[in-house]
Amino acid sequence: MKKEARILEKEAHDFLAQGCTDEAYELFRKAGEAYAGNGAHKEAALCLASAASCWAAQSGERMFHNSSLAYEAAAREAEAAGDLEYASVLYRQAAINFERDMEFLSFSDSFYKSRECLRRFLVRSLIMPQKMDGISAAGIKRDESYGLLKRVVLCISLTFSSLIWGHGERPARTFYSVVFMIFVSAILYTQGHLIENGIIFKPDFFQALYLSVITIATVGYGDITPVGAARLIAIAEALCGIFIVPVFIVGLSRKFLRT
Repeated sequence: MKKEARILEKEAHDFLAQGCTDEAYELFRKAGEAYAGNGAHKEAALCLASAASCWAAQSGERMFHNSSLAYEAAAREAEAAGDLEYASVLYRQAAINFERDMEFLSFSDSFYKSRECLRRFLVRSLIMPQKMDGISAAGIKRDESYGLLKRVVLCISLTFSSLIWGHGERPARTFYSVVFMIFVSAILYTQGHLIENGIIFKPDFFQALYLSVITIATVGYGDITPVGAARLIAIAEALCGIFIVPVFIVGLSRKFLRT
């Protein structure tokens, strides 16, 4: 099976050298599928990426759908092979081609996977840098522009982006984040004191929940206000509300417009 895949790959390269991109695309695709079926994920990723490149090169005014699917399949194989950086690049190429075809739901999915693969690559490069020998070693030039500080900052940024709104493609996560912040802040408020009509009191959970909701929504009725250390919680929650509510609106709008 693997031998047949190598023969198909060689024939594909021959057709490509002759400028026969249609034939090269088909053979690269078949070779990639044969490699994948044999568990050779690195070779499968490279062949499927070559197939995608062939289709993109000869598409002209044709649809980019086949190229998108080939890049996506190549990305999955690269991910299975453990080269997350290369998988990120391939998913990004798939997203670009899906966008050209105005397949926005598929674009959203591929873009999200591209950012997630990059995030996981950065985490792995920080924790296990000695194990970063993937498909790139087989001829794909690895990006050496990531210094240690840049990797740390980008890793933290992508992690927050993933958790807060799924890199702009999962707005439901923003809603869950807001709910989480509201309940955590409410629990913290119950450990401190509030003031209402000049009377300081220790709130129960529902009073604390009420304060938490109006604080994160930046409504600020002023009927109940925090006292002492609870003010720090209110400041943090209000700042989160100022930031996260517009993020939710932007993410939801993007998703709505694409569907």
